[in-house]
Amino acid sequence: MGDYGNKLSWAVGKKLVLCVGTTTIDFVSTTRTFPEENKYDKAIGGYWMRGGNASNNCTVLSNLGVKVEFFGMLSSLAMFQVLVDDLKARGIIVENCPTCDQNAPFASVILTKSTKTRNIVYCNSNFPHVGIDDFRKLDLSKYGWIHMRALNFESTMAMIAELTAYNATREEKIVVSLEFDHNLDEMWKLMDYCDYAIFSKQLAQPNGWLSLEDACLQLDERLRMRWGLNLKRPYVVVLWGDQGAGIMDLAGNYTHAQPYKPKRIVDALGAGDTFVGAFIYALYIRNRSLPVAVDFGNRMASFKCTKNGYDHIASILLPPVL
Repeated sequence: MGDYGNKLSWAVGKKLVLCVGTTTIDFVSTTRTFPEENKYDKAIGGYWMRGGNASNNCTVLSNLGVKVEFFGMLSSLAMFQVLVDDLKARGIIVENCPTCDQNAPFASVILTKSTKTRNIVYCNSNFPHVGIDDFRKLDLSKYGWIHMRALNFESTMAMIAELTAYNATREEKIVVSLEFDHNLDEMWKLMDYCDYAIFSKQLAQPNGWLSLEDACLQLDERLRMRWGLNLKRPYVVVLWGDQGAGIMDLAGNYTHAQPYKPKRIVDALGAGDTFVGAFIYALYIRNRSLPVAVDFGNRMASFKCTKNGYDHIASILLPPVL
């Protein structure tokens, strides 16, 4: 499996990156065409893998040589242990995760070759998320960057408020990034407390975004309409699939980051999670500018699609063999 987490030395001296969210079992089937209703269809390939946004972010960061910790609820059931073992084998810290005895969340994924699309059916059976009581047990002085996915407003807001209070008393502050991909109206207040906000194209239809630039302009307008003293404005990144990404700086200036299209798509599952991990790596570990970090995230997301999984991604950073 390799010596994960120790391939590169750029992260030496950096504090831990913490990714807050979920880890799941993904059952992946590859088909030539999407299955028709009430018809038996044989897959041309299949496998299971560890999934979940934060879990995947950790895998990407670990493969890039970053000291990273996953923080999410784990199941104590035997079937779930394969996920825990895989996390540990890759050098991803899980020692602070709480556990429960409920069935683990899982996803059924169909990858269709003819259309180059993926369909995901997700089931979590009301599996609990980590909350503020779990978060307060963490030693925040260990972390330099904390990334969260906006899943549950109350628990996420409570953790962000705890982080804000901590940062207010420290010169060396923890960088906070948030990922938004659903229920934007409900989650919007979280924007006041993060340094970087990452938005998904999944939000386009429910929010009336007509294009990448339109999404950024609407977000900018919404940010400018806020009322209050000392409101914090984050850097904004909007991911738009094969059209690349949009960037807005703290003044609301818009920049388009071009996409990188692979010649052959083998596995696009987790491309967005790869972007997030690579984006954090470029900003935090390599101290690159925001446009460079977004460009690197786009490159890595594209490169990830050329093979299954994530274990090949770090090779893009190595010098070519002569």
